[in-house]
Amino acid sequence: MKNNIFKFAAVVIFSFIFICNSIANAKQLKVIASIKPIHSLVSRVMGDLGTPELLMTGGLTPHIFRMKPSDIKKVINADVLFYISPKFETFLKSTTLTKRPTLNAVAFAQQEGIKLLPYRTSKVWFAEGKVDDRHAHNEMDMHIWLDPSNTGRIVTIIEETLSKLDPDNTITYVKNSKLLIKELYEQEELIRELLRPVRQSAMIVYHDAFQYYEKAFSLKSFGAIQLKSDETPSIKHLAALKKIAAERNVTCVLAIPGTHPRIATVVMGDTKAGYGVVDHLGQYLEPGPNSYFQLMFEITQSILDCQEKDEGFMFGVN
Repeated sequence: MKNNIFKFAAVVIFSFIFICNSIANAKQLKVIASIKPIHSLVSRVMGDLGTPELLMTGGLTPHIFRMKPSDIKKVINADVLFYISPKFETFLKSTTLTKRPTLNAVAFAQQEGIKLLPYRTSKVWFAEGKVDDRHAHNEMDMHIWLDPSNTGRIVTIIEETLSKLDPDNTITYVKNSKLLIKELYEQEELIRELLRPVRQSAMIVYHDAFQYYEKAFSLKSFGAIQLKSDETPSIKHLAALKKIAAERNVTCVLAIPGTHPRIATVVMGDTKAGYGVVDHLGQYLEPGPNSYFQLMFEITQSILDCQEKDEGFMFGVN
C-alpha cells in the first residue's frame, strides 16, 4: 500500500515539474505593430498572452517617421510584424528588415479580403490638372483601418497569424478575436446611428485621409485642400475648391493634426462651415487595447461637432 502511495506521489511530483518546466520554456511571441490602430487590435487579440510593441510612438506620421537603431532592433528581435503596406510605412521600404526569413511580416493591404480603394480623381472630387487614369488607378488609398469591414478582416488575419505561430494558444486567440469582432460591430452600428443626421451634409477635407470612413458611413466630401502631403495647395486649386464649397453648400472642412486652418478660410469664403481636426492615426491617444475604439469615436465626435457649428468659421477647434 505504501509503495503505491509513493509511486502515485512520485508521478504527481514529476508531472508538476514537467508542467512547470514546459511553462517556463514556452516561448512568448515577440510581436510588433507599426501604428497605434493596428497595435490596439493586436493587443486585444493577444490578451493576457503578451503585449505587442509599438513601432511608431509619439505624434509622428508614417511620412516623416525615421527608424532609430532601437526601432531596428525591435524589428530584428520580433517574431511578427503587423503593418499596413510599404507604400504607407515608407520608412520600411528602404530596409531589408521585412524580408528576413525569421520574421513573419504581415502587410494587411496585401492580404486577401482587404478592400482597397483608389485615390479619388473623379470630376466631383476635384483634382488639379489632367489626371492619368492608369496611374491613378494603381495608386491605392492605404487608410484601410477606417473601414469597419476591413478592421474585422484585419482582426481575423491577426488571429490566424498568431495561432499558426503559437498553436498551443489558438483557443485564446480565437476567443479574443471573436469577442473583439462582436464589439467592433456594435460600435459600427452605434456610429452609423450617430452620423445618420449628417449624411446629406457636404464636407471638404484638408487631406484625403477619410475615404474609407466616409464610404462606410455614407458621408459626402467633395475635395481636398492638400492634394499631396508634402505640397502647398496652389491659388488655382483653392479657387476651384472655393467654387465647389459654394455650389455644394459645404458645411464642414475636416483637417488632420498639423494642418493650418487659415488656408481653409480661402476655400470656405463667406460660408458658415465648421472646422474640425481629426486624428485619424490616433497620434495623441494612449496606446493600448482600447485605443482603436477611442479613435473611431473621436473621429465621429469631431465630424458631428464640425457639422453643428453655425457661427462662421472656427479657427483651430478640435
